[in-house]
Amino acid sequence: MMKRSLALATTAATALLVAAAGPASAHDCYNVSRSDQGDASATHSDRWVRISVVEFAHSPDFPPGFDPDCFVGYWLGHGGPEGFTTRSDKTIGEGSANPNLADGHGLEHIEDAWGALFGEALGACALP
Repeated sequence: MMKRSLALATTAATALLVAAAGPASAHDCYNVSRSDQGDASATHSDRWVRISVVEFAHSPDFPPGFDPDCFVGYWLGHGGPEGFTTRSDKTIGEGSANPNLADGHGLEHIEDAWGALFGEALGACALP
């Protein structure tokens, strides 16, 4: 029962992270291989947005019952990125026949790539 509850909480919380993307809420893919400079340049376009994990953790979209500062510390301390740069107008790779999607080198779904760490961070940072 405890594992099922944690799995449900992880799924819900991951959905909240994606929803916190604002206009990118349905566009949950990002480019793993893009450079920091490429990410920074992309944010000058109205078609790309930066989703900051720190801002999410301190927003009304962060799930109640968890310490946001603990979450950020755990997330970053265990290799989570500071944020994600994603398209705001469409899902990256949508309709693509590319067989290499989600291989750790190009396009990834945020929840597939980082959902486990998200759940671990929430589990470690639950308030009493």
